[in-house]
Amino acid sequence: MRYLAGSFAAGALRRGKGIEQLLSAFEEEGRRGLRYACIWPANRHHGFVVRLYVVEEVEGLPIDEFGAFYEDEYGDGAETVGETASAEAAITLAERKLAAAAGRWVNQGVLADEYHDYVGCGRPLGDWKPV
Repeated sequence: MRYLAGSFAAGALRRGKGIEQLLSAFEEEGRRGLRYACIWPANRHHGFVVRLYVVEEVEGLPIDEFGAFYEDEYGDGAETVGETASAEAAITLAERKLAAAAGRWVNQGVLADEYHDYVGCGRPLGDWKPV
């Protein structure tokens, strides 16, 4: 099974591993974009960072090579949503601020499989709900 139950998602974070979740797809001015969330341990303190990525979907490229949908300073489409002291608080923050689903977190690097499933479902717009 690909998805991490709540305790496993928090456990991955506490072990120093990141988690990710594909949130939604959208279209704007003829361009397609994706929103996904990432949580990982912060290097500068013993907490966790929640980030939202808004990237332009470019067919033929892997999701981790998509560039920012909107211009940003670093070109990666990332925005820090917040930093928390605990793994559980980071997951709760992502659920509250980004509408992330509790049971749909994957280990960092597995988002490519989620994207593959999304493409296989016809690249639907709106909130991503895997079948």
